[in-house]
Amino acid sequence: MKTYGILLLSILMLPAPGKAAAKAGWVSYKSSDLNLQVSVPQDWKPVKVPKALAFHADDLTGGTAAVGILKSDHAGSIEETADQQFEREGRPADWVRSNARIDGMRAIKIVGSVANSPDRRMVHYYIETPQGNYLVQCQATADHWPTFGPIFATILTKLKFLQ
Repeated sequence: MKTYGILLLSILMLPAPGKAAAKAGWVSYKSSDLNLQVSVPQDWKPVKVPKALAFHADDLTGGTAAVGILKSDHAGSIEETADQQFEREGRPADWVRSNARIDGMRAIKIVGSVANSPDRRMVHYYIETPQGNYLVQCQATADHWPTFGPIFATILTKLKFLQ
């Protein structure tokens, strides 16, 4: 992953103007460039980021969350990419790594605090697909993780890699 991928969520974590009440329902987005489709809650705002699908949300109590999906330009395995990120971030002690599956594809999941911002939590998925490797970054303010964590989990069930 290029550094811009890691910076993606730092940009997304900027507060959005105004906070709206949460609305029911989900909106689907399709990217022909990334060859995928994902659904997010309808009150999440799309953010323009080159070569990525990205979304940002605020809740009424001051929490912020963001999710970004991008295709890797790294030629190595998802294990190598996850290892490089771990090293680049200074080997954070609270990062937990496990195997996962996203849309039936093999993935590596890393959960922990954001290395340079301990007031935020993150989960990263490094996903191996027939079209190449992808990174999904989910980040939220730590004290609102119980609210946003389940939303991230649902978003991940709605992520589909297209053939």
